[in-house]
Amino acid sequence: MTGLRWPVRVLLLVVALVGVLALGARGVLTPPDLVLIVVVGVALSAGPGPGAITGLLGGWLVDLAPPVAVPLGLSALGYAAAGWVAGLAHRRSGHPWWWSVPVVAAAVLVTRAAPVLVDLASARPVAWGAIAWQVLATATIGLVLVAVVERLEAGLVRRRWA
Repeated sequence: MTGLRWPVRVLLLVVALVGVLALGARGVLTPPDLVLIVVVGVALSAGPGPGAITGLLGGWLVDLAPPVAVPLGLSALGYAAAGWVAGLAHRRSGHPWWWSVPVVAAAVLVTRAAPVLVDLASARPVAWGAIAWQVLATATIGLVLVAVVERLEAGLVRRRWA
């Protein structure tokens, strides 16, 4: 059995999106971006190319999930850029345990840059507090979950299912 890496990545993206939607349905105003955590985990383990493609797929899922508040495709481009930027932090020899926190924080800022620019250009207020909370919450949860995604990717490669 070969070639399971991409179906597993898409399954992780869908599960993360369902988690974000469930948190939103429970009343969490700015839930942590679990889809971005999966994108960063793939990018840190595989590099900028697969990170950007995973980000593009995750961004499309976010674009199509309710409620749609930004122009269609904007999230996909932001997540692809975040996956590429996170992939640039990929190290072949591994990285320290804390390395995922600044990478996830930078990726959240990259994904939020375009919507903030759209809000500023259209003279709408920007929720700076919500953005700061999302950066903090996503980076903190990413400390654990990025390592889980990286280990899953490494396990697929080790078992030659990738």
